[in-house]
Amino acid sequence: MNMVKSEHLTYEYTRITEDANGEVHEKITALSDVNITIEQGEFVVVLGHNGSGKSTFAKHINALLEPTKGTLCVKDMDTRNGDLLWDIRQSAGMVFQNPDNQLVATIVEEDIAFGPENMGVEPSEIRKRVDEALATVRMEQYATYSPSKLSGGQKQRIAIAGVLAMKPDCIVLDEPTAMLDPVGRKEVLETIRRLNREEGITIILITHYMDEAVQADRVYVIDDGKLVMEGVPKEIFSQVERLQGYGLDVPQVTEVAYLLRKEGIDLPADILTIEEMVGAICQYKSTI
Repeated sequence: MNMVKSEHLTYEYTRITEDANGEVHEKITALSDVNITIEQGEFVVVLGHNGSGKSTFAKHINALLEPTKGTLCVKDMDTRNGDLLWDIRQSAGMVFQNPDNQLVATIVEEDIAFGPENMGVEPSEIRKRVDEALATVRMEQYATYSPSKLSGGQKQRIAIAGVLAMKPDCIVLDEPTAMLDPVGRKEVLETIRRLNREEGITIILITHYMDEAVQADRVYVIDDGKLVMEGVPKEIFSQVERLQGYGLDVPQVTEVAYLLRKEGIDLPADILTIEEMVGAICQYKSTI
């Protein structure tokens, strides 16, 4: 089943600036003719440099933005249909870059209960959902803490728990690790991967960190509002020079393999992990 499907998705807005002659109205195309299909249960990463349009795409999935042209559907629900907004946002939860902007209560468990309460869920069911969500992100011991006492990674896991309590089929994460230190990034990424593998939740991760995309099922690259690359991680990251042309890096080990290949060492172009690199080098040495 299609979880998300965009067809010829285009989004334009008007930027207003001022010069000596008064206001200047400039039409900006943030997305142009984007066609993406994401299946239920997939772990998908959308890559792009800052300002490429990837976050604009994310906001269309949660119906925070409406297409100027084309369509985007979540579980066959057209995001342009205002009568379906509640169902769409319940199906596709959103986690933003700064968890402080998403935490609304002074106690962790109250924050997680906020969404289900607004949905009219019965108190006994809310209690169950809060406990389950905390367990899923492995934060049960912090139920009565103030979010202000938590680390950045812990706050982001609570933000994810708040979305989980609303029982979404899909979670869209818009650069959720951008403001975190390496420990926080690891905590959040492990949580995301576990939700996908064990809970079967569709994950759409918007990022510019290449190492976060290595374990995805599919990778999409957006540049200047256009979809320019799509494929499995090995297909995408083996094209080192093309990615660099879009202002993106590749995983460090992939770049090392690329540089060694340029020096005449016959290594595979699609190495993504240290383990793959060690295996390739051992195999190469055996041929010398």
